[in-house]
Amino acid sequence: MRSKPVVAVTTWERDMRAVPMLEDRIHSVDHLYTRAVREAGALPMLVGRMKPEEAEAMIDRVDGVVITGGPDLDPELYEQEITASVEINRKNDDRDIALILEAKRRDMPLLGICRGLQAVNVALGGELHQHCLSEGHPYHPDLSSDDEERAAFRHEVRLTPDSRLRALYGADKRWVNSLHHQSISRLADGLEVVAKTPDGEIEAVESTEKWPMLSVQWHPERMKPEAEQPLFKGFVDDAVAYSLRT
Repeated sequence: MRSKPVVAVTTWERDMRAVPMLEDRIHSVDHLYTRAVREAGALPMLVGRMKPEEAEAMIDRVDGVVITGGPDLDPELYEQEITASVEINRKNDDRDIALILEAKRRDMPLLGICRGLQAVNVALGGELHQHCLSEGHPYHPDLSSDDEERAAFRHEVRLTPDSRLRALYGADKRWVNSLHHQSISRLADGLEVVAKTPDGEIEAVESTEKWPMLSVQWHPERMKPEAEQPLFKGFVDDAVAYSLRT
């Protein structure tokens, strides 16, 4: 057992040619993810580019996995042509799917955030709406071009009674941010919906099996830490339990 659980946090591989003194591509991730993991009691370990076949070796070294937000998944992974997906990086997709499947195989705790939720659904055989935004939609309007307006927007989600997510937050409804333009269209086998918008859009999923997996469409790391602490603490508690049994 480790003194603190170690949690893998995925990064993005990005083109940064415009930044002086840097190589063409770098790995990056918002510090808010690692802050949330640390404050919940775990040690974050950043995961950069890796081959899918290396997922087993990576998972050997950690007690949980966070699949972070980021660019769109390749629609080819769910047998669609590109219609509205952008900034696709198949190497990131293949890495994340390999980590998800290996974590599932071991029943290792996993937290998916925004794109992370979408990656879990695709990894298990589900499909996505490539663009779910529309002008005037109360829950998924077009994203504002103003950074402050985009960050401040909130909409209602309703949590499923008797779900783990409902137990963690201790509430039937929440107001969450919305920084995505894709969403789940067909739910993968083995998943259940545990939060929706009032008009039925999927906002969170859990596993129907013993796998301790939680995935949300919003960005909890960008909301008030005290409000989101139950989600991250629940994930880290799962990682502690995993470390004790391995």
